[in-house]
This record gives sequence, structure tokens and C-alpha cells, in this order.
Amino acid sequence: MTLQVYSASLLKEGLVAYLCIDEDGISWSTDLNKATAVDENSIDSLKAEAERSEKENIVVGAYAVEVTQTANGLEPVENRERIRAYGPTISLPQSGSGLSGQHAA
Repeated sequence: MTLQVYSASLLKEGLVAYLCIDEDGISWSTDLNKATAVDENSIDSLKAEAERSEKENIVVGAYAVEVTQTANGLEPVENRERIRAYGPTISLPQSGSGLSGQHAA
């Protein structure tokens, strides 16, 4: 079953974040598994909270992301969203690896 969460970038830090709604209120977390996931019939309530957070300058660029519930937690459906949630799909060179001074053209 496909669910949806709301994602945005935290305005102050620039990090990817996910909307969380629980008994403590509304917050944004960088942990996808803390996100509030709903079916498409309930997405309007998440959209309203995300828009409020944008108006309050907490986040920017909020939008709905399709996810599935797996044994390991929430998993984004699209590759783009997996990269946003978990980082690059390749190993990046470590500093001191002899690549300093080289830049992509």
C-alpha cells in the first residue's frame, strides 16, 4: 500500500526533513521513519501543516512524497527521494585520497 509523507528543506539548516505530527504537536525531523505517513485521502491535513510551516519560515519547498511501509520502516518509492533520504548511491572520495584539486568540469 502506498502512503504519503510531506518533505521539505529546513530553512535554517538546509537539511531534508519530514513532517511529524503526534501527541506532542507538529515538528520536522531528518529521520524519515519519524514522519507521519497517511493515505491519499488524508494528505490534505499534512499539506495544510506543511504550508503553515512554510509561512512561518521553518521549511521551504514542501511537497508530498510516496512511501511504502516495509519491515525496516518507511521506504521512498522514487529513486530521487531515496537519495534525498539516505544520501548518494556511490561512495564519495575521502579527504586525503589523492583527489584534491580535481574538480568536475
